[in-house]
Amino acid sequence: MRLELNILETKDVRFGDATRFKDKTLRLNKAELQSILEKDRAFSRVEIELARPGESCRILQVADVIEPRCKIGEGVYDFPGALGKSGTVGEGKTCVLRGTAVVLNDQISAEIVTEGEDPMGFIIDMAGPGAEVGLYGKTHNIVLIPYPASGVNPDRYRVAIKKAGLKAATYLAKAGRDLAPNDVEVYDLPSLPGIGRDKKDLPRIGYIFMVYCTSFPAIEGEPILYGDNMKEFLPTIIHPNEVLDGAIVNPYEGIGTETYVIQNHPVIKALYQRHGKELCFVGVILTVSRYTEPERERAAAMAANQARSIFGADGMILTKASSGAPDIDMAQTAQRCEDAGVKTVLIMFDRSNRGELGTVFNLPGASAIVSTANQFVSLELPPVERVIGRPVTLPSGVCSNHGLQKTFRYIRGALDQEGITRYRPVRY
Repeated sequence: MRLELNILETKDVRFGDATRFKDKTLRLNKAELQSILEKDRAFSRVEIELARPGESCRILQVADVIEPRCKIGEGVYDFPGALGKSGTVGEGKTCVLRGTAVVLNDQISAEIVTEGEDPMGFIIDMAGPGAEVGLYGKTHNIVLIPYPASGVNPDRYRVAIKKAGLKAATYLAKAGRDLAPNDVEVYDLPSLPGIGRDKKDLPRIGYIFMVYCTSFPAIEGEPILYGDNMKEFLPTIIHPNEVLDGAIVNPYEGIGTETYVIQNHPVIKALYQRHGKELCFVGVILTVSRYTEPERERAAAMAANQARSIFGADGMILTKASSGAPDIDMAQTAQRCEDAGVKTVLIMFDRSNRGELGTVFNLPGASAIVSTANQFVSLELPPVERVIGRPVTLPSGVCSNHGLQKTFRYIRGALDQEGITRYRPVRY
């Protein structure tokens, strides 16, 4: 399966009378995109704001971030199953507006704030230290602010904002699909029988990608994998190109990653870069964190068996979704792999806080555990001139445009389950 990502480098985004891409500038017809998104009756209206790198601006209640992309050619679908007809992705050509991002603002969760939660939610700062530690202070952001219709069910709204983000990402990318790209990224991996035919001396390495945690109630209609909410999901082999090409949308309750990162999955890209040189990349197994111990054991055994008996893997990399219980799922899957003779490396961010342990498991058999920073590290953020989202005041009396202290956990793009981070923990 061969996938070509046609990259258009974007240096600026502006509103204009027509949506078009020229000279590395995306011009957006705001009214036209609003009209498309407001057809969903879950919304009373949809506002659109632009946020540029270096601007004194803070985006609040960020539900997800999506890179603008669309397929090129006939008979292909954008985000199949989520936006319309079922199908698969992972081959052919896809247009990518690199340097831009669609940012989803969640208005309904700002209204329904449970005790102990921050009403600002996840944030993005476009300047200052928050922009330096995160990914999205460096992208030109098209922020969607969908206001819920009167009486709309919160879950219905949450599904709608995800789909609005996918619609906007597709709409924007179509402005560049007929243009010559600045760069082309190629991801080409043959079917399993042919993967290692000429690479027999290289270790066979795969990846177990935990996408979702069933500790959070499944949202009916939520598009996670090809439009499915993965409620009854069991470990399944998938081609890595499908992950990169829009098969997976980050779950609404997905903590510590965004759809943007899944589209640019660092583990999959790193394995591709080393394929045929240091290792033989054999594929990806999708899994979810299960709610009960029997389910957890079943999923761990199935994933480990697929790694050993189908991939013939010498080693597997594992990541997790959310935090807490999924640590155990990942550890049990790793232990099953190790018992089967498959070496494992676990990637996870550190959860230690005020003397608490950094993990909830003890796994001496793992070959390695890689930490991708600590989610409780605090950062002082300066005041900003502009706020996008629902302005709120914290119990301390601090307003959202004032100077804040935020942990990495609440800064979108500051740390990630799949390993994108500029920080690492060091023990002195």
